[in-house]
Amino acid sequence: MYAIAFGLFANRLGSLIEAVNILGSLFYGTVLGIFLIAFYLKKVGGAATFYSAIAAELVVMACYFFTEIPYLWYNVIGCLLTVILAYLFTLLFNRPNRYGVKGLGVGG
Repeated sequence: MYAIAFGLFANRLGSLIEAVNILGSLFYGTVLGIFLIAFYLKKVGGAATFYSAIAAELVVMACYFFTEIPYLWYNVIGCLLTVILAYLFTLLFNRPNRYGVKGLGVGG
């Protein structure tokens, strides 16, 4: 079932190389942003990274379906949005929970 759906979708994307690049561009930028956060922004927590990745992926999907932005720019958009939003989420929501541990978590 999934292979049929993928085949029908990929058929509209052009050549195989172009289809792989388009599908990769939808996800690789967000994944790169997550890795950059893990290596360089030690104060950013997992929840902030998770929510920023979801938001960045939604923006990338919106760019794909509703704009004429070339697909290679989706990598840049996804990466930058993931890193920037995770940092902002940490600054805005980094408060101690009931155990005295800082981070985006339950409690407060």
